Amino acid sequence: MTLSEPPDSFSDAHTTSGRPAITISNRIRSTLPRIAALTLLLMLFGTAPASAQLGGEVRPGPTHQDWQVICEDTPTGESCFITQAAIDESGEPVMQISVGVIEGENVMVIYLPLGLDLRPGMLFQVGETLRREFPFQTCIPNGCRVVAQVDSEMMAAMRGGTAFQVGVKTLDSDRVAVVEGSLMGFTAGFRAVSQ
Repeated sequence: MTLSEPPDSFSDAHTTSGRPAITISNRIRSTLPRIAALTLLLMLFGTAPASAQLGGEVRPGPTHQDWQVICEDTPTGESCFITQAAIDESGEPVMQISVGVIEGENVMVIYLPLGLDLRPGMLFQVGETLRREFPFQTCIPNGCRVVAQVDSEMMAAMRGGTAFQVGVKTLDSDRVAVVEGSLMGFTAGFRAVSQ
């Protein structure tokens, strides 16, 4: 599962045709419009394991720079994630990322828009220190989902970084689309939802 000729880093990403990658400039919104954020989280957990499904009222929590805490009551207690969204210049959502703990494991869930080539999967990069490839899990009417375990190396990179990049291939193109996100506030936010 690799993108054709994957770049050493997204900053110098090129495809086999020599054309540069498409970089999606975005604005990070840590405090999403409440309805959009809650709807996305409902979609996110609606197909998660039964023990992690939303069943209670969803509550926005504190903001940690570019990350928003979202919590809800489950049969096993309160469940909280930190979340962030990226939008493009026209205000359209291009990525939703949530990080938290499910069944004792650190988990990252990323939603991306429809219209992607799912076969190569998704690239996730933090600076020059960490680069991972993940398969898409499923697509629903509002987007496609990647669920990944966040191991200790990945957690250390995210805590020590200031930004991350997600790379995907678009349909009918050999170009790589790159979406950038912020890690500012990640450490404090994740500490708040994991303790």
